[in-house]
Amino acid sequence: MHFDYLTYLFQKVWAGILALAVALSFVLPAKELQLEASHEKDRTNYTYVFVHGFFGWGEEHKAYKTLPYWGFFNGDMMKAFRAEGYDCAAVTIAPFGSIWDRVCELYAQLVGARVDYGKAHSEACGHDRYGKDYTGKALLKRWDSKHKINLIGHSLGGPTSTMLATMLADGVKAEIDATTDGTLSDLFKGGKPDWIYSVTGLAAVFNGSSLPVCAQAVQDTGDYLSGRLDSRKWIGPGTRLMLKQTIRSVVKTMKKVASGEVADPDTAIYDMDPDHMAQINKTQIRTLDNVYYFSVPHDGTMPDEKDGHLVADKKNDDFVFTLLMPVLGRTNTTTKGGIVMDTSWGPNDGLANTISETAPFTAPQEKVASQPSPALAGTFATGKYYIFPTYHGAHLVLEGNVFRPNPEGPAYVLRIMEMINAI
Repeated sequence: MHFDYLTYLFQKVWAGILALAVALSFVLPAKELQLEASHEKDRTNYTYVFVHGFFGWGEEHKAYKTLPYWGFFNGDMMKAFRAEGYDCAAVTIAPFGSIWDRVCELYAQLVGARVDYGKAHSEACGHDRYGKDYTGKALLKRWDSKHKINLIGHSLGGPTSTMLATMLADGVKAEIDATTDGTLSDLFKGGKPDWIYSVTGLAAVFNGSSLPVCAQAVQDTGDYLSGRLDSRKWIGPGTRLMLKQTIRSVVKTMKKVASGEVADPDTAIYDMDPDHMAQINKTQIRTLDNVYYFSVPHDGTMPDEKDGHLVADKKNDDFVFTLLMPVLGRTNTTTKGGIVMDTSWGPNDGLANTISETAPFTAPQEKVASQPSPALAGTFATGKYYIFPTYHGAHLVLEGNVFRPNPEGPAYVLRIMEMINAI
């Protein structure tokens, strides 16, 4: 059975948002992003590969020219980084596909090969083994232990990047065992533990999101909104009744979505379920001893003045994500797998919980008190996640936001790159 109502719903909603954003881009075209980088402390200058998240797109996508995912209305970050001496590539992979499928597409683009999802995986998931052919279109001129890459993954791009690094190092036994006819992809062979220099997660869903499992939070949010309507004395009784009926209808629909099982396990929504992500982190992703790991969690919420519940900080947030912030902010449940999602899961950026964006829960990790800077380069070691201070803003704030331009986001990413080059 391949039915995933939640993914279908997100596809339709995001298609509308993207269409609106692209339409606005013709009226309010993206600016020419101006950044200034310093290479004085460079020890390396490896290629940076930018991996978009859920909903995202890269330079290959037709929408990128009018509305770049990396930069939005601030201007194209890739173009600005290249102007400052950085070799960059922004890949385009399945926006709603599973982490596995995204890794396979990412690898094929980097090396210039036909996408191979693996014999065992494709048979188990019931889809074609091969996808788009990138032969002769490799994004990397050279890629090996002497020509490493830095991966910067946003949202689902975070675990996509860590899984790629793991596959390169360890290979995939199930694919090796299943593929005996000489067609095994080099991705699944392993033996490449030193091809990745660093992995950086920006609002990365390392431990999933409470969104697919927050039916009670949806109900709580509906009750909260209805209560706020009662406190607005200037709203007439007829209008108040109509609005409450609308809220009940939306809550009823969303609860069905949030409490339902995703039937297709080969999707992003399935992988972002905290139970499923925990299993992925246990069986398919590990922290490599010779890779540098960094993360920047996000939080776009603030306590409501009246009752203290977390709501969107509208002074800083992008309206694309503000509607979901109160829902995730009321996360208070225990998953079927036993993960206790208490108030510590409340802070969020409108798509993922801040606590999830720090590092895989079982991975070695350390909090960094200061902001990214080349001056910190000598303090980092491989094989451990370094978590920078939480960045205040919505899920796409470091990409520049969709409808609330934030040029400070791209500048922040540039500082991360300067820091990595100094290590």
